[in-house]
Amino acid sequence: MSRGDGRVREMMETACREGIFPGGIVLWGDRREIRGEVAVGVGRLTPPDPLPPVTPATFFDLASLTKPLVTGALVLLFVSEGRMALDSPLSASLPETQGSRWGEVSLRELLSHSSGLPAWAPLYQKVDGSLPLEVRKKQLLREILALPPAGERGRAALYSDFGFMLLGWALEAASGDRLDHLFRSRLANPLGGGGADFLSEGSSLPWQSSDRDRSFAATEVDPESGAPFVGIVHDEHARILGGVSGHAGLFGTARGVWQLARPWMAKRGEGGIFPEGLLEEFTRRQEPREWALGFDTPTAGSSSGTKMTPGASIGHLGYSGTSVWMDRARDRIIVLLTNRVHPTRTNNRIREFRPRLHDRVAEVF
Repeated sequence: MSRGDGRVREMMETACREGIFPGGIVLWGDRREIRGEVAVGVGRLTPPDPLPPVTPATFFDLASLTKPLVTGALVLLFVSEGRMALDSPLSASLPETQGSRWGEVSLRELLSHSSGLPAWAPLYQKVDGSLPLEVRKKQLLREILALPPAGERGRAALYSDFGFMLLGWALEAASGDRLDHLFRSRLANPLGGGGADFLSEGSSLPWQSSDRDRSFAATEVDPESGAPFVGIVHDEHARILGGVSGHAGLFGTARGVWQLARPWMAKRGEGGIFPEGLLEEFTRRQEPREWALGFDTPTAGSSSGTKMTPGASIGHLGYSGTSVWMDRARDRIIVLLTNRVHPTRTNNRIREFRPRLHDRVAEVF
């Protein structure tokens, strides 16, 4: 272990002791190789005993990292193939939205959170969880399409889960295949697979260990059962959708996230999976909004830290305590996965910790 790695480990261990999160892993590298990885703490604070330590093999609920790493990436591929168009209305890809206010918004506006959709509402409470999955999808879609606008379309950004739910369904409609199947065939398998996937309702995937309590970091305690969610998606809307949605549902290891981040760092002539012109378009800040297409961009005081290159960095946060940031100018990728919502989502201390950690890791490069 280098001196720099030791400083990163000390900072992560201190965060565990201070209760910022029970366990976590930070990984840093470039588009070619991993340069460092530090895992600390435990995956859960309740039995089984002994408490399972976080290791490089621990799967975390990636939450909203699903948005850019799955949905945004697939939209980019579909646009490159002429199956979607960034500035066409959503209804062109998702016919069920025809005639609604939200069917008129463009894919670009959905990707950059400038559609005017509300940030969030507990629509899952209006869906009957006992019904078949396809019926639940239709119920939730109907509720989203009935939402009133919460902002001016095409102007200021208002971060919204609902826009990426719609994009996920648009991808399914355009392909005739499920989002989790598209992820595996178009992204995970070409990139090496194995380190990230959806835990879809009723699925049995090879990488899902029978010892789920030790393979997955726990999230919030379910108030109904009194047990934490382990290997079950934390987000309520993704859960009512069987664990697969355009806004959340992906689980992964730190190395799995790094694999999915690498194509966004491809340089000219390196033969990445994304066409160069569209790659630049999707990673460009959509002025005057602070969002690129699927990714956030660093702003003063944000969770990116202070050492990210302005205008050349992209990233995203996950509600469960996860993040990925990429400095495309300096060829740097930083992945932080934690279970800060275990045992409760009210613990928000990671907000202050994350930028300090990113700055510390930047000193190690």
